[in-house]
Amino acid sequence: MTKHVHRPLRAVVALTACSAFLAGCGSSEGYNLTKPPFGGNPACGTLTGKVPDELGGHRKEESGVAGAVAWGEEGDIILYCGMPEPKAGDDCRTEGGVDWAAQKPADDRTAKMFATQGRNPAVQVRFRSKDADASAVLSALAPAVKDIKATSKGCGAGN
Repeated sequence: MTKHVHRPLRAVVALTACSAFLAGCGSSEGYNLTKPPFGGNPACGTLTGKVPDELGGHRKEESGVAGAVAWGEEGDIILYCGMPEPKAGDDCRTEGGVDWAAQKPADDRTAKMFATQGRNPAVQVRFRSKDADASAVLSALAPAVKDIKATSKGCGAGN
């Protein structure tokens, strides 16, 4: 009888260990990045090579995805270069000399999202936390983003 009790117990222990292993190894970064539509644009390669190693209190993580950079182990801040330019909304702002339009979050893990205005290819920045200092982050990214030539007046263009 003891033999039958141990068999189910072993199965429960094994199942628990496998679940814990898979939960921890499903994605060590806690996020998935996809290549932006125009992420292979040479301007994106230049930009991703010039972004800061630290941003918003988070270290840059290696993504291995052309046109995409993430900061923080959980993808706290994600930059996509090579996005189509969005239309300007009511919340268009200039940070560090670059025009950014607020966008509706792309998914349930994104609290805030902005995209450049008047630059091609466009750059999109996603924030996981609603408390993130978007102004400081967008300003810190501006020197790298400015290398992408402005194609229009951005926020002032009335898209």
